[in-house]
Amino acid sequence: MRTYITLCLSYLLILLLAATTVVNAAPKPPVIKANAAILMDAKTGEILFAQNIHKRYAPASTTKVLTAILAIESGRLDENVEVSLRAAGTGGSSMHLYAGQVLTLRELVTGLLMRSGNDAAVAIAEHLAGSVDAFVLTMNAKAQLLGAVNSNFRNPHGLTAVSHYSTAFDLAWISRYALTNPIFAEIVNTRETTIDWLDRRGKEKDINLRNTNKLLWMLEDADGVKTGTTGEAGPCLISSATRGNQRLIAVVLHDHSRWQDSMQLLKYGFDSFDIYEYAEAGDIVGPLPVESGMTDAVDVCISQVAAVIVKPEDYQHVTVELDLPEKIKAPVYQGQKIGEVIFFVRDKAVKTVDIIATKDVAEQTPTSVFFEHLLYMFRIVSGWGML
Repeated sequence: MRTYITLCLSYLLILLLAATTVVNAAPKPPVIKANAAILMDAKTGEILFAQNIHKRYAPASTTKVLTAILAIESGRLDENVEVSLRAAGTGGSSMHLYAGQVLTLRELVTGLLMRSGNDAAVAIAEHLAGSVDAFVLTMNAKAQLLGAVNSNFRNPHGLTAVSHYSTAFDLAWISRYALTNPIFAEIVNTRETTIDWLDRRGKEKDINLRNTNKLLWMLEDADGVKTGTTGEAGPCLISSATRGNQRLIAVVLHDHSRWQDSMQLLKYGFDSFDIYEYAEAGDIVGPLPVESGMTDAVDVCISQVAAVIVKPEDYQHVTVELDLPEKIKAPVYQGQKIGEVIFFVRDKAVKTVDIIATKDVAEQTPTSVFFEHLLYMFRIVSGWGML
């Protein structure tokens, strides 16, 4: 009898341990103090944690992510910029620029992102667009183009201004785009650097820039992005971290525990989710026959990154199918949806990614055939040197 009771107790203990293991395998979402927060997978854009993600808040210096990417994409980073009196007099966090000072646009972008220089933001805006107001128009146009539709910017630095706002989602979305730029990604992942500096007396020296993002020292996997603090916005942080082939982006707004909360979000993401990758945007799936077309076939490709976020225990149960017709009928237009990549998890469809045509294929008609032959003859005659 005693042996039977012992066996029962042992079995019960095994069940309890198993249950504990299952619970530990699925971490709960963290409880954080931010007014708004998001955790996003950088590659797919999938949202892994959400808290008031579309509510508008003052973004403070996280604004500078957009300012920086516009400057980098201008292709003018090696140009010299003369600092104006207005730029030098900008309040708040500063590179301590002085009127008449000359730096390269690249040095200003570095100071903008690492030192969070408001003076650098104004100098960049004036150099690229002629005025801050003109640059702000470019900022808002870029934000709309990227899909950050709940944002409105009134300046390039993020100091408090009426109707200057963004959301956790928009800031993550803008940062996701910015991080695809190698120059941006390198700067925001730099802890310390030096730039050439000519002081007011004309003496050259190196000035040290230390990144305001403490997470670069606090979290081993951290590799960006931008801090922000004003009285209205409170402490804010856009952070990113990479582990293996997965990069995550976290945003916390008005959060007096921004460092700890950001680390909790990123750790939760890495512990709770894996990325299953199938193909990159633009990867060719293959040629597809075209019926009644001016060419016999057209290449079709993946429209965007084909990947899906899954729980670790589901990774081995992911399957992928291509839904494509055997042939398509002309006319075909570049970018036209031809089929889909379908992701299944445990035999359940969870996500699709479009497969599109890479070019136009005109329909074969008597007129099009005539002009095709005419063009062919023209090329032959041109080759003979008769034209």
